[in-house]
Amino acid sequence: MRLKILVLALISALVAVSAAVAKDHPGKGPKPNHGCKPAVTVMLAGTLAADVDPQDGDTSFVLTVKHSNRHGRAYKATGTVTILVDAKTRVRRQGGKTLGALAPNDRVHVTAKACKADLKNGGTPDLTARKIGAHPVAAPTQPSS
Repeated sequence: MRLKILVLALISALVAVSAAVAKDHPGKGPKPNHGCKPAVTVMLAGTLAADVDPQDGDTSFVLTVKHSNRHGRAYKATGTVTILVDAKTRVRRQGGKTLGALAPNDRVHVTAKACKADLKNGGTPDLTARKIGAHPVAAPTQPSS
């Protein structure tokens, strides 16, 4: 009888140890979907409107879209788009690195990330720019005589 109790206690102890070893380890296994995968790069090129002069504290500006990559086709079809700007957005224009460096009529190239599923069927989700590159409007060339 004592032998049966001893064997039963030993088996229950082994089961408890194996259950503790087999518990889920944090950080292992499949990752939860914390965003949209795949995220695609949307590239838009165009000009700032003549009446748009962004300041350093602004959180957005309006871009007249003239060119885009394939993921930005819907934005090009709409003509104008509001581009959001946050603290991580990199702005470059003739040495200026702030949104206030942009001037009206500048040629602007915007790079942003968007969820591929949100762009499906002509969707135009809000875009937060990752990088903004700008150049002043090209000077008109004088015909040589």
